[in-house]
Amino acid sequence: MSVDVVAMVLAGGRGSRLGVISWKRAKPAVPFGGIYRIIDFTLSNLMYSGIRHVGVMTQYRQNSLMEHLGDGMPWGWNAREARLKVLHPVAGEQSLEWYEGTADAVYRNLDFITKYDPKVVLVVSGDHIYRMDYRPMIRQHLSTGADITIAGMRVPWEDTARFGVMVTQNGRVRRFLEKSPLRVSNLASMGIYCFSTRVLTQELTGIIAHGGLDFGKDVIPVVVDKGLVMVHEFDGYWRDVGTVASYFRTSMDALKPGSGLDLASWRIRTNMDMRGLYLVPPAWLGRHAVVKNSMISRGCIIKGTVENSIISPRVIVQSGAVIKDSVVMNDTVIGPGARVSGCIIDKEVVVGEGVQMGGGPDPEHVTVAGKAVVIPPGMVIGKGVVIEPNAGPSEFQNYSGIDDHGVVKGPA
Repeated sequence: MSVDVVAMVLAGGRGSRLGVISWKRAKPAVPFGGIYRIIDFTLSNLMYSGIRHVGVMTQYRQNSLMEHLGDGMPWGWNAREARLKVLHPVAGEQSLEWYEGTADAVYRNLDFITKYDPKVVLVVSGDHIYRMDYRPMIRQHLSTGADITIAGMRVPWEDTARFGVMVTQNGRVRRFLEKSPLRVSNLASMGIYCFSTRVLTQELTGIIAHGGLDFGKDVIPVVVDKGLVMVHEFDGYWRDVGTVASYFRTSMDALKPGSGLDLASWRIRTNMDMRGLYLVPPAWLGRHAVVKNSMISRGCIIKGTVENSIISPRVIVQSGAVIKDSVVMNDTVIGPGARVSGCIIDKEVVVGEGVQMGGGPDPEHVTVAGKAVVIPPGMVIGKGVVIEPNAGPSEFQNYSGIDDHGVVKGPA
């Protein structure tokens, strides 16, 4: 069977810079925007771009991600002519180890690509927040006869060291530097690559044989030197949510008109069957509840105050509690009279009565509580604090309060 495009989604990242948020799940499976997961944005982009054959390469803590992906039905990939396949790490010629890089992951799954005999292979990351129609990029790639077309966008000069950057001439990439301190360009790679299938298979085979494992570091520079690499410039909203600060900023963008992040108009698809979300009733607001500029998901019970915050399904905010400038994930309970400000609170957390935590909407000083934390009543927790998953009353018993930027360890 021959098709025009096969998409390969890189979704095995650990996301270590997200700290305790990604301890229990792969980075693409991290919740975002109330009911979504980060990978939903890439999958929705692929769906709306009409791409019908998708391989998702998983690795680190993949169980929740696999459950979320299911058979691909929420994105229309559960039919004979459209398929999503989860691709686990497979044995290489020399070892049974995990994927060792982005290029290595695709190389080990070349058989998935070649059985469809596509004209183009689209390689995308599953851990960015953006809305993009890939079809113009694919059309450009085919019309120019490029070996690779890279999606790129302009970033602030002070951020260029975080990205692969491209020096271009008339749309052709003349130089590619991966996360270099040299500020030679502010045109950053978005980690979206459109490959000629022939070039992809040939280059991966040769480069992997010589120890190259990563697209940005090993593959792209080689093809730039000897082939035709073009850039497709993108001017929409795109964010790498790889750190706690960037995750927090991007979450707050969802509440700001004009930020470019518009979840309503983007029509992101997600798996609503996960944990029975289809069966969850609408949110309920008590007679004294106050909600301002916030997202309140289904199943929530709000008796207190919520301002400028994102509240995921089945969260309970008790009477007198106040949540400001925060992200609160599924099935968390905020106790009576608690004050939460500038925090990210993971799933199934209990914030006890009268707890005060966080220090306002500063992305660089966000307080983060991991999954299934139980915070005892009356505890005072400063800004920039990290509470590890499953920490409970016994882990807090030696504290009268947690100073700014402190760490509460989880159970041994």
